[in-house]
Amino acid sequence: MTDMRCGYAGDRDETLIAYLYDDIDPAARGVFDAHLAGCEHCRAELEALGGVRTTLARWNPPEPKSLAAANPQSATRNPQWWRTIPAWAQVAAALLFLGVSAGIANLDVRYDRDGLAIRTGWSKPAAQSAQRPAATEQIGVASQSGGGQGFSPASKADLEALERQLRTELRSLAATPAVAVTRPAASDAEILRKVRALIDDTERRQQRELALRLAQAITDVNAQRQADLRKIDVSLNGVQNSLGVEVLKQRQSLNYLMRVNQRQ
Repeated sequence: MTDMRCGYAGDRDETLIAYLYDDIDPAARGVFDAHLAGCEHCRAELEALGGVRTTLARWNPPEPKSLAAANPQSATRNPQWWRTIPAWAQVAAALLFLGVSAGIANLDVRYDRDGLAIRTGWSKPAAQSAQRPAATEQIGVASQSGGGQGFSPASKADLEALERQLRTELRSLAATPAVAVTRPAASDAEILRKVRALIDDTERRQQRELALRLAQAITDVNAQRQADLRKIDVSLNGVQNSLGVEVLKQRQSLNYLMRVNQRQ
């Protein structure tokens, strides 16, 4: 962007920018001040650049407008979704939620020899429902006829039978872990055997890798040794040849001196 109407010798654009931002040497500033005194075009361009700099310094970017401010009625146009559902559907959903909550609140989880059993408040085990009705009826009859004085013999017998059954089940459950404890012995031995096999395999693999690395190192050392020996042989041959040439020259010099002495 060199202006033909300006006779400034240096880079006018770079000097203008440096002069505008006060990033110029004092000597260069003096030279450019002298040029500005006689160049109207440079003075006009410097004033224009100064105006642009002032405008940019005063300019602030506009603040972004939010969607709510741009469209204030959009927040009031969207009604709540639950107001569109009929009242009977809301009542049914509430009852369903209460029923599910009640069932989860009575959750019963048991683990025995038959496996894992999960039961909620809505279901009862078939075995207990088949065993306890008679005892329940006998207890109710005894309480009504006896006025709360005690249980009938039939109800006591049922309770004793139920107690014996529960004790039998508890003993069977207590005996079950003994079998479960003895089983891991074989699995532990198998795991130990596998671990030892893996360790042995790893050691053998590491030994093979070490042997390969040692063999490679020995090969490299031998190759370097042979190369060094060849270099030494070449150097010795060169030294010997040089010595031979020097000895030959010395002999020739001696022979020449001897012939000269003989002639005299």
